[in-house]
Amino acid sequence: MTRYILNRLLQGLIAMWVIVTIVFFLARLGGDAAALLAPADATPEQVEAIRISYGLDQPIYLQYLDYLRGIVTLDLGQSVSYRQPVTDLVVPAMLNTARLALSGFVIALVVGVALGAVAGMRAGSRYDQAVRALSVLGQSVPPFWLGMLLVLLFSITLGWLPAFGSEGFTSLILPACALAAFPLASIARLTRSSVLEIVGRDQTLFERAKGVAPAVLVTHILRNASLPVVTLAGIQLGAMFSGTIVVENLFAWPGVGQLAIQAIQARDYALIQGIVVINTLVFVALLFLVDLSYGWLDPRVRTHSSAEPQKAGAPA
Repeated sequence: MTRYILNRLLQGLIAMWVIVTIVFFLARLGGDAAALLAPADATPEQVEAIRISYGLDQPIYLQYLDYLRGIVTLDLGQSVSYRQPVTDLVVPAMLNTARLALSGFVIALVVGVALGAVAGMRAGSRYDQAVRALSVLGQSVPPFWLGMLLVLLFSITLGWLPAFGSEGFTSLILPACALAAFPLASIARLTRSSVLEIVGRDQTLFERAKGVAPAVLVTHILRNASLPVVTLAGIQLGAMFSGTIVVENLFAWPGVGQLAIQAIQARDYALIQGIVVINTLVFVALLFLVDLSYGWLDPRVRTHSSAEPQKAGAPA
């Protein structure tokens, strides 16, 4: 298990390094960064002063090493528009995004797995048809359109929930539901397919014929159907962290998405890079946790991973 964890951790670090390297060089393909950071009426002397203050006059390899050193020490530079360290801006916004993303993810996972599992065990029934129809609808409706419908119904018409802001638990309900619609539908569809496959296996049919207790049978089915669902859930959670821009701006939620829009409008490239780096770190960490859950759910995964080096070194 230790070798399995170290192998996945190394893969995650390599992926992180590749992505931050791409971000570094893409940020410098847009032209002279000092000229972009300077006001439109800046003199050449002012542009040169900006270039020196941000270390843009150094060779590219030194800038790259400073960039990597800053990431390791969580020093992501200084925001031009806010005049504050990027870390001080991104971390509080990321915590707000985490609240929203995790709330939506809990809704999507619990409801999606429940709907999909029951539909898979009752394949062909009216309930199964209704779940499939709702899944297609949930994957077809854009989050911003669903969010506007939720605001129109629950905020304007009924007056039950606030439409904007981040004050209290009630402010979290509408954006979390709007964010959860697509992953909920995806998880429900995949759970149904996985459960349907396990239900049709000879082993499950044999257990039913033996009269195994329903609770034990359901536990067996859900555990064996969980691997693809865990994969999709981890990917969807990472996507929810990095894809909250529309929902956050629609509901005026002070998260990373809203901060990214403001950084783009202000041409604050240090802040944009910091947001991309933090989002990448979160996504890679979530995929690492998904890999670890594989080894916990299915011992064959970690056994196969540990046996690979031995097979490679074995004599032919």
